[in-house]
Amino acid sequence: MKMKQWMKSLLLMGTVLVILAGCSKPEAPKEAIQSSMTKAMDMNSYTFAASMGINELELPESITGAQDQAILDMIKNASLNVTGVYQADPMQMEFTMDVELKGDMSMKISVPVVMTQDKIWVKIPNIPGFPLGELAGQFVEMDMKELAAESGVEMPTMDIDKQRKMGQDMANVFFKHFEEDKYFTELKKEDVAGLPEDIKADQIVKFYVTQETFEPMVMTVVDKVAPEIIELLLNNEEYRNMLQVTKEDLEAANQELKEGDRSELREALDEFKKDVTVNEISLTTVLEKELPVYQTANLNFGVTQEGESMKIGMNMNVRYDNINEKVEFKIGIPTDALTVDEVEEMFMTSY
Repeated sequence: MKMKQWMKSLLLMGTVLVILAGCSKPEAPKEAIQSSMTKAMDMNSYTFAASMGINELELPESITGAQDQAILDMIKNASLNVTGVYQADPMQMEFTMDVELKGDMSMKISVPVVMTQDKIWVKIPNIPGFPLGELAGQFVEMDMKELAAESGVEMPTMDIDKQRKMGQDMANVFFKHFEEDKYFTELKKEDVAGLPEDIKADQIVKFYVTQETFEPMVMTVVDKVAPEIIELLLNNEEYRNMLQVTKEDLEAANQELKEGDRSELREALDEFKKDVTVNEISLTTVLEKELPVYQTANLNFGVTQEGESMKIGMNMNVRYDNINEKVEFKIGIPTDALTVDEVEEMFMTSY
């Protein structure tokens, strides 16, 4: 089977849902998620640790030769880990991204990042096989306003609180249109694989989509969620600026939704379901003292075409600690960072 056919199937798999949530006292699962959206805005400082990886990858032999298998094993065992600190006032965030590849081409790359309201500092990593000389290990400073002025392109705002508020408003719109008995359930601690033992877990809520509910979920998004999200953006200039979309773009998208042929969409979904099995799309949120302290998202699909099968599974989780406590910035704001122009000059001189 040609790789293009499999890639086409992968691209059809849909979108990964990333939604902020939180809750306090035991409530009905859907109510707990919805009521926690506002409460989560009280998180004015915290530390966080997140990870993402592929936990299942099976491809047919027709597209995996000996060399391909080595690459697939490397991808399957790859991991992305992020640890960081955030405070709202004054706005400052720092985090370190660690990308690790295992196998014959094993390597680990760490990228520290520091952010304030107007600036970003990124530490240039030391990449095996790609020597950067004196640049490796140095921070480069990027002033978002200056870059916007020089490029003539408006940069999105770096206001994390506003971004969180926008995400929560969108999540509220999303959740309210789904039936509790079909898409939400309450779990116990032992039901959540990998949940750290020290998390108290006052309540655990899982939003999930299966093969049976995938089509109605898509239709609900198209008929109810998307139009309301568009309306939300049309009525909020700050949100539009953050996403860099115009009123004209949104109005055009809204018109397309209204005029779209639902029968064609259902036919496309029928074709999709012939080849693709939705094993799991889920987001599990662990709530403690009315706040989200741990979330894990899972995405797992199976694909069958021309008698051959494949399966792919991905997992992402994030943990929040030290909520609303005084947090310590281990990296801090760099004082000896290079400018973008200096980096370009050093790079051109070296290469």
